[in-house]
Amino acid sequence: MIAKPERVFINASTSNSALGKQQYLPSSMFSSTKNGGIQRCSAPVGDHQVLYYAMQEQPSLNKTFEKMMGLLIEQVDLLLAQTALTPKQLNKTMLFIGSTSLDIGCIKPDSSQAIWLSQTDKIGQLLAEHYALHSLHFTFNTACTSGANALLYATNFIKQGKIDNVIVIGFEFFNRLSLNGFDSLDLISKTSVKPFSATRDGLILGEGIGAVLLSKHCTEHTQLEILGGYSSCDDHSLTITEEEGTHIVEVIKQALQNASIVQNDVDLIKVHGTASIKSDLAECNALNKLFTQLPKSYGFKSLIGHTLGACGVIELALFDHCIRHAYLPQLTYQEDKSAPLLLPFIESAAELIQSKIMLFNHFGFGGNNAALIVKKVEPS
Repeated sequence: MIAKPERVFINASTSNSALGKQQYLPSSMFSSTKNGGIQRCSAPVGDHQVLYYAMQEQPSLNKTFEKMMGLLIEQVDLLLAQTALTPKQLNKTMLFIGSTSLDIGCIKPDSSQAIWLSQTDKIGQLLAEHYALHSLHFTFNTACTSGANALLYATNFIKQGKIDNVIVIGFEFFNRLSLNGFDSLDLISKTSVKPFSATRDGLILGEGIGAVLLSKHCTEHTQLEILGGYSSCDDHSLTITEEEGTHIVEVIKQALQNASIVQNDVDLIKVHGTASIKSDLAECNALNKLFTQLPKSYGFKSLIGHTLGACGVIELALFDHCIRHAYLPQLTYQEDKSAPLLLPFIESAAELIQSKIMLFNHFGFGGNNAALIVKKVEPS
């Protein structure tokens, strides 16, 4: 007899991004018509400046490894403060990490070594030791889907009864390798991020940290449950998924099947929405193929930038926070009626909290596409 899968709840969340630290995010900041609370700056690349979304209260984009670890520990401390996990439970809690660059911005070349890159799992090992977590921990580096894949695999571990609690962290820190790479591909906007706008002209990178606690038991404060998801690779291109969106459709269909729901059950789509011309087009084409009547959408990248491997966790944490406090960040670029949107977007907190089943999309370099299905938990 096959055991019934465990349910997976989001029992705590926290983030630090260009919007600021999640626990301090007031509705007044989110309703600012000029996005006055967002930390946006520029960084030099060769002979020109490139726009960038930086975490607030950080005096420098460049960070030492010690500073980076301090910021990660600060967020995990804030996450655990929302829980009642005992030291014994923490010792059985797994850690899943998703990041594109990990600590690459802190690495200094060592001419005495043929290969001087750091160990991929070094950060996970340090955090697991610091909090006396389960000795088994995982690091995902699948470009922009890193955090989403960490969430997906952590969900599967709980569903299969292998673990009761998992801490999932997505993080991205400023580094010149990513900035130079995206700039060389001419993907960075010189003005602003306008996902799915007819006048969009590119993305802007951002740094940030997101953390969530997934558990098989919910609490009286639990807002969201992860029903399931799916991840797969499209070999169409090294830098973008196929523009017609065919592979995205297949990924979302499989995610819906794994979550035991159908297209018509979806009330809201958290779009990946990088604002690059082709990426938005691929996502838009896929959604129009999949849904006979499109649910409304929402996205965070015009507020926090594209946080690459961290976006899956940061955006889920912000989503959890917005539902908990019943407010919605206003996407001011959408007020320009002369620039129509390719997709319909929600416009109020009421529309957000009325949504029951949500599709979270994530697409990455290398063609890796991932989708998660999230359900709002009704009070018992």
